[in-house]
Amino acid sequence: MPRGKLLVLDDDATVGSLLVFVAESVDFEARLCETGPAFFQTLIDWLPTHVAIDLSMPGLSGIEVLRRLAADGCRARVIISSGAGHAELEAALQQARSLGLDTAGMLAKPFSLAALRVLLSDR
Repeated sequence: MPRGKLLVLDDDATVGSLLVFVAESVDFEARLCETGPAFFQTLIDWLPTHVAIDLSMPGLSGIEVLRRLAADGCRARVIISSGAGHAELEAALQQARSLGLDTAGMLAKPFSLAALRVLLSDR
């Protein structure tokens, strides 16, 4: 039985696939979505325990995703990732918390595999 389920939203298939690989290496089921519509449909159909959100997506901001997760009553633990600076990641993490989302933390790109493992094992 898996320890959890990670749903990844990242438009970079290489990064997203790496997140899936790491999650699977620590006994998670994991899926990658490269677009917002696919992500939100999978969120409904699959009910992940964790979600990893890229802040910088074409046509969709990470903050918009966080707002929708909160509005939809998402109970998954949220991991926020970005190649932007630490200040942007920290601001997004604070926004997620103010929206009432359960946050696991943030991943600055490029991230270490160990950092993701820690965020998935937290709790």
